[in-house]
Amino acid sequence: MTDTPSPAAPDAAPRRKRWRRVAIGAVVAVAVLEVAINVALNTGVTQALIGRSTDRTQLTWQRAWWLWPVGRLHLKGFTLTQQDSNVWWKVEVDALEAGMSLTGLLRKRVDVDGIDGHGASFHLEPSGAPELPFNPDSKPWVIHLKDVTLHDVRELDFSRVRFAGALDVTGTLNLQSRERLQVDLPSVHVAEGFIEVDDKRVAKLESLDSDARLDAPFQTGQGYDLSQAISGQVKARIGVLPLDWINDQLGASAPVSLRGGAGQVELDVRLERNTPQPGSQLKATGDTLDLRAGPMRARAPWSLQVAMDDEPRERPSGSLRLAFAPVRVTASEGHALEIPEVVLKVLGRRREGRPGLDLEPELSVARSKPLDLRVLNPWLGQTLEIDSGHVTVRSEEPARGAMSGNTLELRLDTDLVSGRMGPNKVLLRAEVEVDARHLSWGMTELGLSGTTLRLSQVSSNGNVPIRAWSGNFSLPRASLALSPTVLKARFTSQLTDTQPLVALITSSKKLPGFLTSLLNIPKVEVTGEVQIDERGLQLRELRAKGDGFSLQGHLDLVQGNITGALLASLGAVTGGIELRPGKHDLHLLNATDWFKGQPAPPFR
Repeated sequence: MTDTPSPAAPDAAPRRKRWRRVAIGAVVAVAVLEVAINVALNTGVTQALIGRSTDRTQLTWQRAWWLWPVGRLHLKGFTLTQQDSNVWWKVEVDALEAGMSLTGLLRKRVDVDGIDGHGASFHLEPSGAPELPFNPDSKPWVIHLKDVTLHDVRELDFSRVRFAGALDVTGTLNLQSRERLQVDLPSVHVAEGFIEVDDKRVAKLESLDSDARLDAPFQTGQGYDLSQAISGQVKARIGVLPLDWINDQLGASAPVSLRGGAGQVELDVRLERNTPQPGSQLKATGDTLDLRAGPMRARAPWSLQVAMDDEPRERPSGSLRLAFAPVRVTASEGHALEIPEVVLKVLGRRREGRPGLDLEPELSVARSKPLDLRVLNPWLGQTLEIDSGHVTVRSEEPARGAMSGNTLELRLDTDLVSGRMGPNKVLLRAEVEVDARHLSWGMTELGLSGTTLRLSQVSSNGNVPIRAWSGNFSLPRASLALSPTVLKARFTSQLTDTQPLVALITSSKKLPGFLTSLLNIPKVEVTGEVQIDERGLQLRELRAKGDGFSLQGHLDLVQGNITGALLASLGAVTGGIELRPGKHDLHLLNATDWFKGQPAPPFR
């Protein structure tokens, strides 16, 4: 008996060969696709595809490989760059690996997850690029980086401010071109690093931990709006380096310089849409800070405390306390003004229904030890050379029962000061009240607008003696230049009588009748501009007005010698007074025309 082979047997071998060919073909196809993908990644084809479809967003890398579809994408020299009309920023990573969707690129999406990068940096600077025309029908690119971990972030460069050190960052990034930028950083940790300003190290970042979120909508013509974009919490400990670096910011010609002041800062900042939240606080202390301003030098240790109330309130409030204690102020002659403590407090309350804070400042200056006023002679000597006298500095104490806040008055009080104006002996007491709310600080001068000067017990043994005169002078505009020291001010005053005016313009004990009547004029309003420097005192635009009396003119006072010109009117009589050292001439004929021919020279 003979066995007959199965009819299917002859087809088995060809079928196996076909499947083998299919398998081999599939492997070859995958290999070809793998090669094509890696060639595209490394020849710039993919980068060009993305770059052609985006206006201001770029993804680039130097080398790449990808064992698709089961492996992860590996990139060397990766960069992500974004630019609009306001800012330009770039993220650089030395090496990273991640999972990526190829099909997403076909839909103008960059979907990357599980990013693990090493050696990163971030740069941001103003852009100034012109706004590109926008096609509303075009579909924007979406870049979504999920589960990002970056190790050894070496640099965060914000143009002039830069961090250099080692950060570890985890988070996500979601960028929808021209619509929204979202960054979530649940963990930012630093072991150590430095903060630099214009390439100068200013602080050591000893530790930092944060949980931060950024959500910035795109505003046409303005770029991504960061005004209410940041929320989260940051804890840090910072070592402040000596403040000498500030001098480079001020410039070599600046009359102000800083030295020392190194310290320690600990902060815990909690933000919600850029607004500090309850529990936020900052504490800082520093070594002696040395401030030089013209001929003056102030030295003091410092401390700073800032806090937001822990208790929830309808209108949350915060406080700031900046203290210098003790303060020692010296001048070129070595005399010192010692103040036990200077404290600036500011209470801030949230505005109901409006952004920002209502601020209530308060200045507290403990009474200083007396300072010998002869320290002013190198500057004031040509006007009034001081023989004896002292001044103390303190803040104005609020009236009993008065509300605290907005108390920013500084007082300088003298005892009886003895001095000389040329051959004449002068005695006086002075009080200076400075409204610190109007203080301003510039590169070359200190603004003192709103200052009030009160003189009392003024006496002089000149040709026309002054006896126990007093007067108040308001300075609606005033400034003190620091190098050289020059005081410029516009003043107004309501004088009880005209003793000082008569004493200034009289060189003879025997007064003409025209001038004698000046002694009896009460309640005179006086205005003008004054400048005091090392060469003396100058008065310009001097005007005085009383009952039936007016006076205008200009004069210079140097060591008791007066030069200038005045035009005075008493009732129907008008006279011109020519002031020269040792001699004053009276012009009664065509006095107004004579005065017009005596223009005031400009301030020195």
